[in-house]
Amino acid sequence: MTLLDIRGLNVYYGESHILRDVDLNVAAGEMVCLIGRNGVGKTTLLKTVIGLLQQRSGDLQLEGRELTGRPPHARARVGVGYVPQGREIIPQLTVRENLLLGLEALPGGLATNRHIDPLVFELFPILEKFLARRGGDLSGGQQQQLAIARG
Repeated sequence: MTLLDIRGLNVYYGESHILRDVDLNVAAGEMVCLIGRNGVGKTTLLKTVIGLLQQRSGDLQLEGRELTGRPPHARARVGVGYVPQGREIIPQLTVRENLLLGLEALPGGLATNRHIDPLVFELFPILEKFLARRGGDLSGGQQQQLAIARG
């Protein structure tokens, strides 16, 4: 099953043509890495997928659902996430509170989603041990795990 399907994607900054006819297909369960030197469009591609940038042409689908034209919050609600390099956690909140904050993007928000998926603790077992610890008290690597888990 195709998770993410990008076809003929063209993205501009002003008149600068940054992404030219990009095709990318990611199957469910597959891991893909974007590798390249500075300035070749890796971040532009990710910002386009999450809706911070709009493409001029091309198709962008998640599990067969068209993402084109949807704002970032609507894309988050259907499962599109982005974890920036800077560990954007809230240091004053506990690990549990940071994880619950990530659930706010789901349909119904925290009013209907108060359960942290057990997969989070399978992938990042240290987070379960530190649920009551403030995010700012974690090591840098642990903070990055928290940021990824919160998604």
